[in-house]
Amino acid sequence: MKQRITSFVFVVSAFFAPVGRADPYLPFTNYLPPTTLNVEEVQTGYNDFCRDDQGHINTYHCVDKTIREMERRYDRLKDTCDHRGLFALAYLETTYEYQSASLEEGFFIDPEFVNHEDVIFAKFYFDAYDAWEEGRIADVPPAWRLSFESSTNKEVKTLGDVFLGISAHINRDLPIVLATIGLTDPETGLTRKTDHDNVNAFLARVSLDPAVQASWDPSFSSGIPGTSGATLLLVQGWRENAWRYAERLVEAESPEEEAAIIEEIEVYAYLQGVALRTSNLYLAPLQNSSSRDAYCATHGG
Repeated sequence: MKQRITSFVFVVSAFFAPVGRADPYLPFTNYLPPTTLNVEEVQTGYNDFCRDDQGHINTYHCVDKTIREMERRYDRLKDTCDHRGLFALAYLETTYEYQSASLEEGFFIDPEFVNHEDVIFAKFYFDAYDAWEEGRIADVPPAWRLSFESSTNKEVKTLGDVFLGISAHINRDLPIVLATIGLTDPETGLTRKTDHDNVNAFLARVSLDPAVQASWDPSFSSGIPGTSGATLLLVQGWRENAWRYAERLVEAESPEEEAAIIEEIEVYAYLQGVALRTSNLYLAPLQNSSSRDAYCATHGG
């Protein structure tokens, strides 16, 4: 039965910051079952990016290549203290932690498939970034356009640079990626949601503070006591919402219905970004990025 899932996630205070390793993890999404088990939905094959030097599919090699590409892009941004580098760093640190989790026996039910998801997910970010760099603004999704513009113009604080990218990637890209690669295993008929929820467990282990403080902004921290755990809950909520949007996409009965859902995703992701940008704006002329830029020029760029 098709079900319209109304978003239950709201942007929280700008004080909320990336989680640290000591933060509590409450796996509440594990208890929210899928509403679709459509094994006839389109499943994508592994793409050529996952092929090793001998031409064989190797998803672990695929993740490693994705990390190398992330490092290449991040290094270029760091060298020029480009504020877009804050999200690039957050994504890189997250993918390092994902790679560790994917190698842990029993962490994922189907690590090969989650590896596949990892590279497809990263490609959505790469494509948006490349379109922005090449001036193809019409090809940049609105949520990403807001993120890149805010960072390029140095309009938001460090936390804003990080979270505008995270929001665009989860709220806009993730539901489309999930619907594209499939929500069920076509061989077993089992839902992929279990591994989708398992991602939250490794996200709880990611700590951005040391890396950000070392190269970008020494004042950056996980926020006031007690808020970092709430940030993890926010991200979990975003990811649950992405899954529900993906369910609606795979259950769409016509191209027109699918297009309408994608438009809804675009608007939702953009509005989440607007709220984040508003709450993290520098209050000019009293506030600006000069101190963090000077620090980055010395320690990062």
